[in-house]
Amino acid sequence: MTEPSEDVAALTYEEALAQLDALIARLERGDIPLDEAITAYERGSLLATHCSALLDRTEQRVTQLVVGGDGSLRERSLDPAPEPALQKPERRRVDPGEIPF
Repeated sequence: MTEPSEDVAALTYEEALAQLDALIARLERGDIPLDEAITAYERGSLLATHCSALLDRTEQRVTQLVVGGDGSLRERSLDPAPEPALQKPERRRVDPGEIPF
């Protein structure tokens, strides 16, 4: 028998979302016994985590269109990493003898 997490991992985003919606509707109606409600909540949690992971992976693959200086369009991978902070220029010690008076 497969583990519930393995079963969820095989689902597409659309399939997982449909199952999650169905579980939420069933829980909101409140017409299921407590033990089934707990099992449904646990599965819903797995489904939500799976959907989130699929969205994150998709976001990393998205490309953005960039307009060049000549007006041409090109594609560039969307970089989800933040830009590095600007570095301050190095300060050089000045010998007082170097300062012209």
